[in-house]
Amino acid sequence: MSAADDRGDAARFLDALRAAEAASAEVLEAWISVCALDGLRGGLRAICAREAGHAELIEERLRELGEPCSAVLQEPVLAAALARFGSSAVTDEEKLTLFLSRYPDDAAATRPFTAMIERLHDDVATRELLHLIADGELATLGWLRAYHAGLARAAGRRA
Repeated sequence: MSAADDRGDAARFLDALRAAEAASAEVLEAWISVCALDGLRGGLRAICAREAGHAELIEERLRELGEPCSAVLQEPVLAAALARFGSSAVTDEEKLTLFLSRYPDDAAATRPFTAMIERLHDDVATRELLHLIADGELATLGWLRAYHAGLARAAGRRA
């Protein structure tokens, strides 16, 4: 594959990631607005800020590369996520379980990053940006897993 192909693939990956990170921040804002658990709400605020920051950094990198920002999350997908995570009828524990079920292990969350990073031989700036965004995703998953486990332990003590 040529360097031009890699650059095009990287730009498409970055643009899709930018759109996903921005949508994630939007969904997290909806969850925060109905979150009943103070500790979780505080953590979600930090995660939301990180996701929004990732979207901004990726957008900036795309501009530096002269690439457009045109990807958007499909409206039905975003609407469904906003309805589920923005609902006070769905418990915070159910939301955590649903979110964490998408990522059975850390590799599930970072595999797309790793694949793209391995291809970015000549674009050190993008490669390192993706390394740090992937690290942020791992931190998010680790914190959410630990918080979820704490809820389960507390429920076990009450039972």
